[in-house]
Amino acid sequence: MADDEKLYRHIHIRGLGKAPSNFRAPGGGKDRPIDPVGDRVAHARRLRRELDIATEKFGDYVDEQADIGLPPRHRGMPLTMVGRPNVGLRVGQGRPSSTNGLKILNVRRAEEATSEEDSNSGTDQATFFVTRSRLDGLRKNLDEYETVGTPTPQQSKKVDRPPNFGLFESGSMIRETSLRDLWTDDVDAFPTSRASARWEVWTQTQLQPYFLKAAKILGLEFFGKPTEFVETVVHGIVATPIELQRLVRQSAAVVELRSASSFASGFFSMDAEDRAIAINAVLRRIERAPTTAPKVTILDTGVNRNNPLLKGSLPASDCRTVETSWGSDDHSGHGTKMAGLALYGDLEEAIVKPGPIILEANLESIVVTSPTQPATVPARDALQRAVDIVERKPARRVFCLAQTAVGESETGRPTSTSAVLDKLAFNDGKATRLFCAAVGNVPHSRQRPYPYAYYENRNERFGIQSPAQAVNALAVGAVSLKPGDRNRNAVAPIGDLMPLSRTATPWPGDHAGKPDIVMEGGNLLVDEDNMFCRPSPAHLVLTTSRDLPDNPLDVAGQTSTATALAAGLAARLAARYPKYRMETIRGMMVHAARWTPAMIEQAQAIEAESGEPGWSTIIDRFGWGVPSVERLFNSASNALTLVFEDDLQPYERKLKDGKEKEIRLREMKYFKLPWPKETLQELKNTEVRMRCTLSYFVDPDPHAVSRDRTDRYHSHRLKFDVKRYGEDDARAQRRSNRLADESETEAGTNEGWLSAQRPLGTILQDEWTGKAYQLAERDGISVLPVRGWWGDMMSTHNWKRSVRFSLIVSVETPETAGKDFVAEVAKLVSPALLVDKIQVLV
Repeated sequence: MADDEKLYRHIHIRGLGKAPSNFRAPGGGKDRPIDPVGDRVAHARRLRRELDIATEKFGDYVDEQADIGLPPRHRGMPLTMVGRPNVGLRVGQGRPSSTNGLKILNVRRAEEATSEEDSNSGTDQATFFVTRSRLDGLRKNLDEYETVGTPTPQQSKKVDRPPNFGLFESGSMIRETSLRDLWTDDVDAFPTSRASARWEVWTQTQLQPYFLKAAKILGLEFFGKPTEFVETVVHGIVATPIELQRLVRQSAAVVELRSASSFASGFFSMDAEDRAIAINAVLRRIERAPTTAPKVTILDTGVNRNNPLLKGSLPASDCRTVETSWGSDDHSGHGTKMAGLALYGDLEEAIVKPGPIILEANLESIVVTSPTQPATVPARDALQRAVDIVERKPARRVFCLAQTAVGESETGRPTSTSAVLDKLAFNDGKATRLFCAAVGNVPHSRQRPYPYAYYENRNERFGIQSPAQAVNALAVGAVSLKPGDRNRNAVAPIGDLMPLSRTATPWPGDHAGKPDIVMEGGNLLVDEDNMFCRPSPAHLVLTTSRDLPDNPLDVAGQTSTATALAAGLAARLAARYPKYRMETIRGMMVHAARWTPAMIEQAQAIEAESGEPGWSTIIDRFGWGVPSVERLFNSASNALTLVFEDDLQPYERKLKDGKEKEIRLREMKYFKLPWPKETLQELKNTEVRMRCTLSYFVDPDPHAVSRDRTDRYHSHRLKFDVKRYGEDDARAQRRSNRLADESETEAGTNEGWLSAQRPLGTILQDEWTGKAYQLAERDGISVLPVRGWWGDMMSTHNWKRSVRFSLIVSVETPETAGKDFVAEVAKLVSPALLVDKIQVLV
């Protein structure tokens, strides 16, 4: 922002969106045709023989289930279907609790193969649960499938096909299910010993009494508390593989198995110079925040509140633990560092910069990390306990989770811990919570230092760690911003990836954009051998220490440092805009972020080499970049930010064909923006930018991904569409509404967008660059729903619920020719819609 520009508070509006009276979302795509088998008769007979062999023990399963009192309708056994090489297995959409069709327990695609039998490249597999009636139906379906015979060109079309035709046509083998088939985590994490191991067991909610009874009969040990999701409950169990196999057979409740995890902090500590004199000087300059200010909740190893820099912002009553035996003191030193970073940012800047140090937030601490391993409390359980405990005291909070769940998947798939984070963030959809989560660090130690070669491809082997893949969380990576001592052997150039920060680059397939942002995390130095690296003290961030009284200050780095800095910044935003929803706080953190020159240079290099836009790789490495404090807190004459908060009801129940009831998408919202048209038209060909951000939270169903329904992990999804240059409001809405009049041809141009929206994320952002006179006509935005699991389950009545969202729009130009965006827009906004008064700050 230019020095001569006025600064304003952002314009905050609620209730501007209008819902058209009739709405129907555009339809989705269809499955690609399956390459037909050569001889369906022989194929059907082979599958029938394999089915007979696989179900030879069906009676044994049923008898064991009868012994624990399982009702007959639930008795049965799991079966695994292996797909044909390089043919996608068609599994249908049956939920574990479905009453019709096959019950899908989990699906593993070719690149995720976990069992020895399906280890061949290009082969899918799916595991189902079949009762007696379903088994009889499956045999009948195979008989019908056989009568279809050898395919002809006409039979390649979908006509007169029996149930499960796609499954049989795409499958190659049926077998009895093994423990490995139920394993949906990383292959290398599967317990290979016959001894007892810690398992994360996912079970059907409706079968809990029988599962617990079977576990008790087997004498199995539980650890942690169970975690409930949609139709599933997750338990921590200590068992041998043989014991677990018996539990699967007897209970009929197990839908998948994963590895157990606990929180671990990734950090390093280094000696710092004694700055006792400087601390006393700093203490005299501190102005503490009022007790009603927002809090940063440190979910970590504890905090030593006796540090003089922290004591006035962290009451003793706000230091807690999820497990009494752990104590609330900082057992490793990590939590105290995070507290100082969240409260002050880089203390070195505060010490050097003259004038008062005005704090805008307070702290609270809760220990979620066990001082000893293995932890008795799983990571998912620790999170739930922590939130329950701290929220006994009402407060406006930002949660700082500078921890990762060791032992969980790093592929971007939801885990129990990341799903709990999503569930806690969503809460009831009204009292939402904001979690800042670290993406994790590349493994390193003094004995095994970071290899310099890893940095060439920006750690492409190391995926973001759980739970930072949580779609509702603000995932934070680390960047190197400090010049340090300008040492030439620093690994990262200024503005590039902190050498130890993980990325989403190795994640397979489509995924949400992660990280969301990056912040300072320090740097490393290259050793003289040019092979390995070591920490660079000059690039680390100064913060508070637990080691009193000798060392009240210490230094910190890596992604935990970046996360604490982000949480502190978000809390400051919450303090300045107390009426912002948490969806808005998170959205603003991303909206205000910008890529550094080093990041842009990488995007350009990728495009030059591949011919494809480089933004996708850059988002996987850096998210949307580093938040600008100026853009985050203020608008300016030449940089307008509009914040719209609204809600919509994604679903409704309607009659289908006059008979059956169905759940369908209900409404969209259209925003006719208060827009600086006059100023933009006068700027004519001046290049301007518009950035749009949509932020919302979802209710998660983590087992949906194991059933090959990634799109059903979300309770709902939302997307936005901006009015184009050359079209009116009616046409802009028409593109998003299938029930609108489609007689007119499509108009307008949509060039200039970065086109960087990630459909599986809950922060959608895109940026348009073009001429000012063209932007003058882009004054309308549609927000519309996309189907999720709420629309599949009529019995839960979630289809009745409305959901909240935040839409953030900014316009920015390098020069305004004396014009004022904010002043012009302020005249157009109805006072009844303003949440905060529009104020000039400078």
